[in-house]
Amino acid sequence: MRLKLTVPALVAAAVIPMVGGCSDSGSPEAQSGTQSASPTAEQSNHGPSFPVCGGISDETMANLTRVAGLVSTAQNSVGCQWLLRGGIMGPHFSFSWYRGSPIGRERKTEEVSRTSVEDINIDGHSGFIAIGTAPTMGDNLCEVGIQFKDDFIEWSVSFAQKPFPDPCDVAKELTRQSIANSK
Repeated sequence: MRLKLTVPALVAAAVIPMVGGCSDSGSPEAQSGTQSASPTAEQSNHGPSFPVCGGISDETMANLTRVAGLVSTAQNSVGCQWLLRGGIMGPHFSFSWYRGSPIGRERKTEEVSRTSVEDINIDGHSGFIAIGTAPTMGDNLCEVGIQFKDDFIEWSVSFAQKPFPDPCDVAKELTRQSIANSK
């Protein structure tokens, strides 16, 4: 039997694990329905604040990725996405800021879905770098996740056709700039 997936099904398959990765249903607070009685204690476990899109402009994205026609298609206080002419077919670039979410869970997902996952340190902050390889393009995807106390950020850089710059050079530079933009 041959399974045929539609574009909406592929998008749903990609988004559902990301949303589920943010869940903290295993925590005692989530199971009991209660929240921490001390907001200041909870806040002290968070890392720095990041501006919208990690402080990265559309112009910076176009320059680093060398992709003309990028459009910011999703933008909120915890993430941004840029797509070629706003369509889902083509390169994908995104910034995500996970507050109070364990980076280890994200790394485990990367370890089962990417070609390689290694430790990385950017400007004194530890995390992981994950590389994805396409059979006809070589290493075309790179994701960098960096831990900040109970939070982490992740940059995802995915190219869809050659030629393209080294995706990990782009992801590391975007991460460096976001760290510099944090407060």
